[in-house]
Amino acid sequence: MKPSILTIIILLITSCSFAQNVKLTKKEKEQAINSLIQKLNDNYVFPDVAKQAGQSIKKFEKQGVYTKVDNKVELAKLLTNQLRELMHDKHLNLWYNAKENLNLTGKEEEEAIFKQLLKRTNLGFPKIDVLDGNIGYLKINVFGQIDKVRETCAGAMAFLANTDALIIDLRNNQGGEPETVQYLVSYFFGNDPVHINSLYSRKGNKTDEFWTVPVKGTKYLDKPVFILTSESTFSAGEEMSYDLKTQNRATLIGEVTGGAANDGEVEDLGNGFFVFIPNGRAINPITHTNWEGVGVQPDVLVPAAKALVTAHQMALKTVAEKMPGQEKAFYLKAFENIKNQ
Repeated sequence: MKPSILTIIILLITSCSFAQNVKLTKKEKEQAINSLIQKLNDNYVFPDVAKQAGQSIKKFEKQGVYTKVDNKVELAKLLTNQLRELMHDKHLNLWYNAKENLNLTGKEEEEAIFKQLLKRTNLGFPKIDVLDGNIGYLKINVFGQIDKVRETCAGAMAFLANTDALIIDLRNNQGGEPETVQYLVSYFFGNDPVHINSLYSRKGNKTDEFWTVPVKGTKYLDKPVFILTSESTFSAGEEMSYDLKTQNRATLIGEVTGGAANDGEVEDLGNGFFVFIPNGRAINPITHTNWEGVGVQPDVLVPAAKALVTAHQMALKTVAEKMPGQEKAFYLKAFENIKNQ
């Protein structure tokens, strides 16, 4: 989802901050807990859930659960685990950073960090290939801003346009921009607009609809599409999987995904504590729900490590079944080659 840029920044920051050992006073502890509860009540996408979670945290406080916690990093870890358990939302994340004036929501800082990440992964498209039997393969690790990656998307789809089936590898996809998911998904539908997803935001109580859009080059129509998933497939990677599955446009192969559908923003709790609070959620136009907390269920459940081979074999069999007798041999030979590896 869109704020997953922030999610990626959070992961980078928390990996460093958890190594710190910072003493915590009783007053700072109380302030952090009270501020957290207030921010949840003011911003969380489901107000009733936020209220119940806040009441539970207050109950824990009265029971002395936090009494012996005298380290800021440990308090952040404990509260994060409690929030996720109480609210069943994997986007929730609280952490400590010594730079108390850190402007995490600053656009320039977000873009600088995300730009570096994209640069290291070929703008989120680290691998493209044509596998044995003329089966396309596209690996996407992150969905960057559409104005920066549109040409890369179009180039990838142009390279794969003449393949007979396509495998999209999202096993390591950590999310990104919904507009880029929207653009890439549009290659798999005709010219009539298709409603693929909606995003509800508590701020302003508004819902933005996402429909297929015009794309550059040749569309990938009337050919099989397979998506590889794992428990590490997250956020926008899950959205693409869910969008194409619910539209019956792709077969999902692999593991149940991470289960993070709610987007949000970073809130400053004071004294070096920050929290990522989801203030919006995805709403699929077909299921009228999303994958939060449950993940996207694959059509073919196999370990992530076996997903590519499984998809390759399924793609070859699917294509071979549609071919006239004299052409079947090409695909069946490729199938046997994979099977014997």
